[in-house]
Amino acid sequence: MKPACFFHKFWKNMEYMKKTFRQCLQTNNITALPHQTAVIIFCLCLSLFLSIWLSVCIYTDMMPILEAAENPVETGNVPLPEDAAAGEESEKPPAQKLVIVIDPGHGGDEEGGMYDSFMEKEMTLITAKAMKEELEKYEDVTVHLTRDDDRKISLEERVAFAKEVQADFLFCLHYNLSKDHNTLFGAECWVSAFGRHYSEGYAFADIEIGALEDLGLYSRGIKTRIGKKGTDYYGIIRHAVEQDLTCVLIEHCHMDHENDRPFCEGKEQWETFGRLDAESAAKYFRLRSDVLGVDYSDYPVMEVPIPSGVMRPDTTEPDICMIEVTDQEMETGNVTVELSAVDYDSGMLYYDYSYDGGNTYLPRLAWGDKTKDTITFTMNVPPHIVPQIVVRGYNGYDLYTESNLISLPSMDYKTEEEIAAELAEQEKIAAAAKAAAEEEAKQNAVALENQSANYRELTKKEKETKKEPTISYFLTVCLVCVLLVISLALSMVLILKSKKRRKRRRRRRRQAQSQNGRHNR
Repeated sequence: MKPACFFHKFWKNMEYMKKTFRQCLQTNNITALPHQTAVIIFCLCLSLFLSIWLSVCIYTDMMPILEAAENPVETGNVPLPEDAAAGEESEKPPAQKLVIVIDPGHGGDEEGGMYDSFMEKEMTLITAKAMKEELEKYEDVTVHLTRDDDRKISLEERVAFAKEVQADFLFCLHYNLSKDHNTLFGAECWVSAFGRHYSEGYAFADIEIGALEDLGLYSRGIKTRIGKKGTDYYGIIRHAVEQDLTCVLIEHCHMDHENDRPFCEGKEQWETFGRLDAESAAKYFRLRSDVLGVDYSDYPVMEVPIPSGVMRPDTTEPDICMIEVTDQEMETGNVTVELSAVDYDSGMLYYDYSYDGGNTYLPRLAWGDKTKDTITFTMNVPPHIVPQIVVRGYNGYDLYTESNLISLPSMDYKTEEEIAAELAEQEKIAAAAKAAAEEEAKQNAVALENQSANYRELTKKEKETKKEPTISYFLTVCLVCVLLVISLALSMVLILKSKKRRKRRRRRRRQAQSQNGRHNR
């Protein structure tokens, strides 16, 4: 019951009391007057107490609902007063207090970013449809798409459609890539730089970026960008602000960088982004869903003050960037560097380094903990060169400051490639020796097998040619033996005769010599 009802009842009691006093005076019933007066006073006190108590309860506990009637963006259903409903037709249906419009970026002959087989206009449409489907599971929300097929729509037409359906918020979905490819990585949100549109956009973007970080992406931050005319740079945001509509442009990830590529490989992951966007929107608007079993009515949304001026982007390089070498391993080429860098406007985002004095730089690396001004990292310097270390620190708007240069002594060590090449050569030599040994063993085995085969063949032939001895063979052998014996006997006889002749010759010679000796005397 409304408080006005109790005050009305209190007024009726006062009228009744006045009427009772008048009747008592007219009838001169003075004895009944105190009793009736006491009863009426008790009723009046009880009515007054109940009126005050209920009024306090209603105006304290029910205040969000009363505020919601003034601001339909943050609540559900609040019926209009009967006289207002009868006096004029409501601009929005009572059951649709929150209207969200989702804009899939690009379309038609505006393909957007293209890399490998990816086309941004297709990716954004799939993500937008998934976001719409997920948001429609929440109560008291109506969701529209600026396009549900592949067609070209101007930025003005997109915003005009959102205004036509009386949108409370416009979400513009995109995917990113860098000019030189594989250079930048991470997710970011772009918001208006003006008034409540900055405040509301930043509050939502804070939730969105947090969700993307939880997914595993690196945060490039929440940013504004001003064009040459001093208005918002991005057309969709600029036109939305002109129509007094808050718009946030979401760049989910860089499709051309190896860090982000695992998050956007196909349709399933693009739909995951859509559901994540829907959940962030539900948290921002504090929606609830019986279908999903979630209630974000008490979700702590960041309170961002409405700026009095323009929230301009950072256009200056980081204020400080210095390095110090803390360790150098001569055996491995590892150099440990302590990097200190500060940007007082947009913070630090990336760093990259060079070991040849800044002629070439390795790919950018994430700063890591952005609350720290000093980080430590290790680089590997190739051998046989004089290292000249220099580092660049990048702020939130990709502007950099180059550090001091540090020269180090050369490190003559074997690189992993050289060690691997030596091991490969040794393995190659060992494999060749093993192959030669196996070939030799194989040839020996073949030769042995051939010898065995030849021996078996000869043995077989000998067995085939071998015959049983006969009588003629035996007699022939005996004859040969007899002849041999006779030959030996004859030889002995001849030898003996020869000896006798030699003896006779020596005897005759001695006799002749003795006779000659006597004759001479």
